[in-house]
Amino acid sequence: MVPYKKNIDYIIVLGAGIRSEEVTPLLKSRLDKGLMYLKDNPKAKFVVSGGQGPDEPVSEAFAMAKYLRSQNIPDSQIIIEDKSTTTYENMKYSKIKIDNDWSDKTRKPNVLFTTNNYHVLRSTTYADMAKLKAHGAGAPTSYYFLPSALLREYAAILVQNKIKILLIMLLIISFVIIASWPF
Repeated sequence: MVPYKKNIDYIIVLGAGIRSEEVTPLLKSRLDKGLMYLKDNPKAKFVVSGGQGPDEPVSEAFAMAKYLRSQNIPDSQIIIEDKSTTTYENMKYSKIKIDNDWSDKTRKPNVLFTTNNYHVLRSTTYADMAKLKAHGAGAPTSYYFLPSALLREYAAILVQNKIKILLIMLLIISFVIIASWPF
């Protein structure tokens, strides 16, 4: 919700499922959010991140690069990461691409990733897991899609943290049992 104010060197756009070589409205909103940040950071490079699923005709990265080219973004500003199949892999493989491209050894690059607003929290945890220092920017999501997306994210966060949640639940149950013992 807080706009990122630093100069940006790389804008990672996280993939989302596609059905053709064209981006879906959901994926377009992520790309458009990145283009919005590019206006203030014209030298930033895009890292389009997303592999090809079994039901997709091309990789998500290919479709995103095609869209960026249609918006007059030159190939020299587009880095394609087309091996990832999960959000964690998006972050991990994008970090490798950025590390290989970054030439200024006096400082670390400033990295921003774009995804949809409901997905920023979980994506940030995956960036941390991949040791990628990046800030997230959420693109708007259609209201009709938001309830199911939020439920899916909630379930994914529960699964991602199942051991921590299980330990907390056991601790709470232990306190309840101890508190209910007659003394």
